[in-house]
Amino acid sequence: MEGSTCSGISTRIDDADNIDDEFEKYWQEQEVLALAKLCEEEHLDQEQFKALIEAYIFSGLDPLRDDVLRCLGNRPSILKAREIGERIIAKMKEYVHVFEKGMVA
Repeated sequence: MEGSTCSGISTRIDDADNIDDEFEKYWQEQEVLALAKLCEEEHLDQEQFKALIEAYIFSGLDPLRDDVLRCLGNRPSILKAREIGERIIAKMKEYVHVFEKGMVA
């Protein structure tokens, strides 16, 4: 693969044996970027939210909305808490589906 581009990134892989390693590296970079973007969009503490994701992956149980809301810099009003918590949990599940479960195959 010479001079291939993906999302505007140009890379060169000289040895076909390195394709898996290069893809793994690329996918890990995309995972980090996606987590940072999600945390920025939702104003989440990245370390706390990452720990919550890891607990979700390990246990398979949905996180409690209160645990999700603790990752926020400013806790929302009671009227908004349910909506925000559910939205963040949905985004977290999508993130896990794409970056964890999607790569297990």
